[in-house]
Parts: sequence; C-alpha cells; structure tokens
Amino acid sequence: MTDQEIFNKFIEWMNNPVMEFTESEMMMPMITSYITPEEAEFLTGFPFNSKSLEELAVLKDIDPAELAPKLKELCAKGLIYEGIRGDSIRYRLLDAFQIFLRMPYWPGKDDETLKTVAHYANQYYMDGWIDQNKVVHHKALRSLPIDETLEDKKRILPFEDILQVVDNYEYYTVSHCPCRERHRLDPDYQDSKHPSEVCLHFDELGRYCVENGMGREITKEETFEILKKAADAGLVHGLSNWEKNPDTICNCDPTYCTVFRPYHHLGHDKAMDPSNYRVKVTTPETCKACGLCTKRCPMDAIQLKISAEATNKFHKVVKVDTDLCIGCGVCVHKCPTKSIVLERREDITRPPKTVREYVELFITDKQAAKEKQV
Repeated sequence: MTDQEIFNKFIEWMNNPVMEFTESEMMMPMITSYITPEEAEFLTGFPFNSKSLEELAVLKDIDPAELAPKLKELCAKGLIYEGIRGDSIRYRLLDAFQIFLRMPYWPGKDDETLKTVAHYANQYYMDGWIDQNKVVHHKALRSLPIDETLEDKKRILPFEDILQVVDNYEYYTVSHCPCRERHRLDPDYQDSKHPSEVCLHFDELGRYCVENGMGREITKEETFEILKKAADAGLVHGLSNWEKNPDTICNCDPTYCTVFRPYHHLGHDKAMDPSNYRVKVTTPETCKACGLCTKRCPMDAIQLKISAEATNKFHKVVKVDTDLCIGCGVCVHKCPTKSIVLERREDITRPPKTVREYVELFITDKQAAKEKQV
C-alpha cells in the first residue's frame, strides 16, 4: 500500500462514535506530522477496548516479547493507553481527541514536531472539527466549586466536595495543561498568562502519565497547593464528569480551554456541565462595583447594573445570569468585599455514575443529533 492508502485506512478505523475526523485541508497534515505510516498501519485495527498483551499478540500475529516494547513506545507517544485490570496489564487505542489535542502536550515540551502538530491541530479545531460535539449535552468536565466560596458547606454532596474528592485518591500527579501548551507552541497565538503545570491526574491515569513521561508524581498536600494557585489565577476546577473514580481535575481558562473555547468562539451553547451551585449577591450594599467578578467569570454571566440597592459611587451592583453560571466560584473567590457567595440550586443534578455510563450518554447525544438530520 502507498502511504496515502495507509493513512486513509487509519482515518477510517479512527472514525468512531466518540470522535470522528471531519473534512478539512488541515486534517491530513495534522495526522501525518505526528504519526508515521508504520504507526498508522500498526494502529489500524487496534482495539478501542482494553486487551491483554497476549490477546494483542494473537490479533497482530506478533510474538509477545517483540510486541511489548512496541506497545510501550506507542504509550509514551500518547497513542495507546495502558491500564491495569485485576492482575493484568491491558492496552487500548486512544481516540483522535486524546491523540491530537491532549496527550502530546502534557509533558510541556518544546519540540519542533509538536509545534507543527499544534499548529495544524489548532487550525483544524477552529475549522469545525470540534463542532461534532456541539450536540453533546453531557460534557466531559463538570464544574467543581472552590471550597471556600460555598455559603453552606454542610449540604455539599460528596461528588462536589473538593476536599473529599481529592482525599479519595491514592496516587497524585500533575501535568501541563494541554490546551495552553498547544497554543503556546503555535506562533499564531499568544502565550497564556495563566500557569501551565496545573492539570491533575490520579490513580491509574496518573501512573500512566508518570510512567510515560507525561507528568510527575506529587503529594496530596501539593495537589491542594496547585488547586489554590489555580483558583487564585482565575482558573476553573473541572472534574471528570462521572461520580465513581473520576481521574482528572483540569484547571481551565476561558481563552484556550477545550471546553470554553467552543462556547466563546464557535457558538456552542454549553461549556462544561455546571455544579449544583450558583452565584448569589448576599450584601448588595457592600458591593463596590469594582468589576473584578465580571472579569473573572469564565462564562460572561456577571454584569454590573444600576441599582437602588447600591451604596457605591457608581450606583451599581452585581447581577448574575444564573442560566449561564456554572457554579465554579472563581468570581466569589476574589471578591474583596465578600458580597457574593455560591448558593445551592433548588434542582439537584447528579453526574453519570461511572465512566462507562458517561461515554454511553455522550455517544447517545451524538447519535440522536445525527438521527434528527436524516
């Protein structure tokens, strides 16, 4: 086969319900700048569900001793995921989103290959690749409220209690934010002013990151320090959107983040799933109308409006669009007069129970949208 035929078959195999390649002149340059023809040929037909080394050796007709180092090499490149099920190490092919938008940038490397990949990936992303997720109602991340911003901590549910969430893990790691790194590597974009090494992964995913040079192990105490630094910088804690064993806390900025960028620039009607909290103005008379909360809000959900309740020289107080508010607490965290808090919403929503349930809902959202188009 020619290289073109090899890549065409690879693209066909990678098109699955989670993420498909869409037509664009940026697609092929992005793929070929990161994946060799040999890798593309090997990965075509590689399972997306986890398989043992022995099962893969039979599938690929390769001796296990020869296959093992090849799999390790592909794991280090972020093409294959390695995890543990019981006593067995298992491998699966990652989807296109993980391969081209996430995994390669976790190490925070300055690499000429990655600069090329990032440039094409960013153009492809804005050229409509991510629009296939516009119809997804169950987003990959859910807003995790900053602990200090809650009005009533006694009523917080376990899956939204950041202290309890972090305390449940056994292994802690940090990587660079792939969104900010991908834009940092691309000369078409300015560097983000926000910290980069704030992407937190835990337990199995954390071990994968450390073993493959994509992150470093940290302590639980360092995890809380990073979360504090992120909150101070105006970043949103975004937790994996399932209740049992969520493996990631992103710290997202509204400019380059993969969930916020489609909302602000591509007309998507949702960024991440909101928490069960919303901003409430508790003491309008103490509001100085400084505007800090309006600048920090990642959703543009806060405005300053003329109000009879205002006692400041601007005669304005905070007004919140609760439909847009994702309950992150970024605005509350730095309010100099403590005039706003996060209050619990009346209608409580729970995330999907497991990652499997989440993926099923994600795929169902996309399939339902396709059926409407027929």
